[in-house]
Amino acid sequence: MTINERNIAKYTAIRNEKAKIILANTADDGREGRVFELDCARPASHKTCVSKQGQIDVSIKMEINGKIKYVPAECKTNGGRIDDLLTGKNKSAFVIYRLQFTQKHKATKTAPAREEKRLVPAVVVPTDLFLQMLTECNAIKAVAHNGVQDGLAIQPSSKKMYERLTAYIENYGECVLFDRERTYADFDFEGLEI
Repeated sequence: MTINERNIAKYTAIRNEKAKIILANTADDGREGRVFELDCARPASHKTCVSKQGQIDVSIKMEINGKIKYVPAECKTNGGRIDDLLTGKNKSAFVIYRLQFTQKHKATKTAPAREEKRLVPAVVVPTDLFLQMLTECNAIKAVAHNGVQDGLAIQPSSKKMYERLTAYIENYGECVLFDRERTYADFDFEGLEI
């Protein structure tokens, strides 16, 4: 086993252990997002904990004009907070977003109650485009604690946003699906501002 393989095994084990601890805290509504952030770390990454608000979550490997660069990316799931992305405090060039949501429909006179599962696999979206999608789809909601608004988050139940993300995948194909080991190319996002 090489030194690099030992490091990968070491940091993967630490991340897995941290994920178990995070998931065990059932009082934390954002635990799935925290685990997703750890899962997005590249195998050789030394990342072993969740980033603080305003810090870069992970980086994606990208070939830009023939040179390999590590580009900062923000990990978001379902109704994650987006304050820092909107204000520009977070300088991530991309958002890695995964939607896994169950929409509950109440019973009516003509139809019984039902649940609709919405799933969009993790996709890589340029930050400006992601924020534009949220705005166009009216998928930004205020977050309040004790009746006081203290931030903004993604509205996960937005059908328009679900349709927009699905169309994004259909238009750009598998090149926009997130794979932590992949080297993306600038032409994967051709026509988009990076």
